[in-house]
Amino acid sequence: MCRGLGGPARIQVRTTRQRQYRIRCCHEALSPCIICIVLGRDRGFSSREIKDAVNDLVSRYEALIFDCALSPSLIGAFHDRLRHAEINRRDPKRFMREEEMEFQHVESEARKAERTETAQRELQRRRIAGESFADKVLDEYRQRIEQYPEVDIHPKADIEVAKLYGAMAFFDSNHWANIEGFLRKAFPRTGQIDRMSIEQRFWRFVPTRKDRLAEELEPYRQILSTPLSTKKERIKAAQESVKAAAFFLHDLLDMCDKASREINMDPLTEDAVDYAENIIANFRIKDLKRH
Repeated sequence: MCRGLGGPARIQVRTTRQRQYRIRCCHEALSPCIICIVLGRDRGFSSREIKDAVNDLVSRYEALIFDCALSPSLIGAFHDRLRHAEINRRDPKRFMREEEMEFQHVESEARKAERTETAQRELQRRRIAGESFADKVLDEYRQRIEQYPEVDIHPKADIEVAKLYGAMAFFDSNHWANIEGFLRKAFPRTGQIDRMSIEQRFWRFVPTRKDRLAEELEPYRQILSTPLSTKKERIKAAQESVKAAAFFLHDLLDMCDKASREINMDPLTEDAVDYAENIIANFRIKDLKRH
């Protein structure tokens, strides 16, 4: 609420810019003769100075209204204050000084509101751009894991978990025998703990029978089957299932790298290693490794 002569004048800052206005120059309704006589001829203020000062201020209001999408009623409010000054025979210099201060206040508030609106539009633009980028990344991710089969865990199971363990099941059927043979040739002694640990751990990630889930998935399935389980618990269980598979795959590749220093890797084993590396890349679990 801004106060000038003749009572309060309400500032209405619009949120959308409009480029066309019908601004009636209210000062045209005033008689220059009356302004001159009442506001200043007998106080050392010429009619030309009064007219120029009024016209200049109205022109500035018009420009501000156009630039900041304000209400044209601001000029009407100035007109009302001017009439009030005429009626009360106000000192023209003091009146115009007060009006200059009023205009500066209006302009300051309008520019501030304009900057705020500009900042909000920029934030909105960035948010939309960020969401578009995130959607694009998610779409690319879904396309990369679409090629893998999925295991039937539970109707509410995360697709990423179902696809990851489907990839592990495919690895078991098509590549594990080659990896296992390669590691046993590289580390033939029965006391090779690292190799034996890899072999034993592998069976936790694939079903040992056709009608059973992988052992590592059982805690996740149980959480999903519990009616009172929270969303946080379900997310955590899914993350643990992914993390366990990621740890194993990284350890397996480290073991294969060590074995390749002992014996040459045959083409079938190379294919198996490539498949494991692609699982890590496509499921974005490169950084999920033991430190």
